[in-house]
Amino acid sequence: MVRAMSPELIGILSVGVALAGLVLRLSARIDGIEDRLASVEQRLARVEGLLEGLGLSGRVAPATGD
Repeated sequence: MVRAMSPELIGILSVGVALAGLVLRLSARIDGIEDRLASVEQRLARVEGLLEGLGLSGRVAPATGD
């Protein structure tokens, strides 16, 4: 004898599938954001290095004991 799924069970399964799809999409977006942030951090480090090389880093040199 084959039993049909109840409407409640179908609803619960549908919500579960929808939530799983959202989690997968959000995970992919977060991975993309992390990649872009890493790229920005690398670029910022390069700019900071260039500014420091030009003496424009904005950091105060430590005082010498002259």
